[in-house]
Amino acid sequence: MRLKIIWHVLTIAFVLATTSTAPADNPFATTIIDFSPAPGQLVNVSLYNVPSRALGPPIGGGTNNPDNSKLVSLGGFGGTITLTFDHTVLDDSCNPLGLDAIVFGNAFWVGGDWNRHWAECGVIEISRDVNGNGLADDPWYLIPGSHITDSIAQWQTQTWDDNIEDLTYPPAQSSWIPPGCSGVWDTQGYRLPADVFDVAILENPNGPDATEEGILGYADFTPVLILGDLDADNVVDDPEMLPEDFYTVPDDPCEVGITPGSGGGDAFDIAWAIDPATGQLAGLDGFDFIRVTNGVNFVTELFGEISPEIGAVADVAPGLIVTEGFELRQSGAFQRTLDQVAP
Repeated sequence: MRLKIIWHVLTIAFVLATTSTAPADNPFATTIIDFSPAPGQLVNVSLYNVPSRALGPPIGGGTNNPDNSKLVSLGGFGGTITLTFDHTVLDDSCNPLGLDAIVFGNAFWVGGDWNRHWAECGVIEISRDVNGNGLADDPWYLIPGSHITDSIAQWQTQTWDDNIEDLTYPPAQSSWIPPGCSGVWDTQGYRLPADVFDVAILENPNGPDATEEGILGYADFTPVLILGDLDADNVVDDPEMLPEDFYTVPDDPCEVGITPGSGGGDAFDIAWAIDPATGQLAGLDGFDFIRVTNGVNFVTELFGEISPEIGAVADVAPGLIVTEGFELRQSGAFQRTLDQVAP
């Protein structure tokens, strides 16, 4: 699959007070539908195993030192969390950059180098409540991102058991077994390519000096900025900024760095969603449920398993974002063309 996105960009500068147009509903996920972590080093640590920490706004620590006080860990491969909002998140062409939702984690730039990420990527899926029963029992559609090129082939299963003396299946540590899990069980998910993602530090596939991002469309890849830091320098520019104004402005996922005025995190367009069985575009008008699943099956010797941590999911605020002294982009000036999404 080749994902090609063309944007025609008009950049504008204003010297005005900060304003934004926010959704009428709660812009952040409000309910946990399911939390099923896979074995991992943090699944029994109270700071990281409470799923409600993924509700509401994130707490950003900046580009070099994430804030880990409001996160939930998904554990190893196939660990997953499902959330919903108090409204349907719509595919809205009026959104800045045409992006519709943002997932926040605790990734950061290694040594301040925005082409080297300490990141543990999660795969995003979305579902529309077509039958209107409030349950996540309708079809799920995949946000393939930059590296799921064959959704059928990349769907994999990992078997686990709670017998740490038997090395047939992991884990080898009893402390890694999630609460309520026993015997032998499986987790499933879309496996991200090992040659890119089975590392402690993710390097931009486009090279060390690239300006275009080579990894996009996954959770827990982009840093979350400190509230009110409008230019990603880890200094608060607007101490009166509200989370619902700051963390609903998407970063441009195709460009290295963080778009001025954005609070960071990993934004995606609902129009990117595909039917994983066919590889064809789903054509959704919105989603009611969002699922994030660990897509990496790798354990580092020093740091343990690669595991996404999730701190929030936001509905992007539509309209023009105006910020004093900073160059920002007007949502109406962006046209996205999805040239090809096919296996």
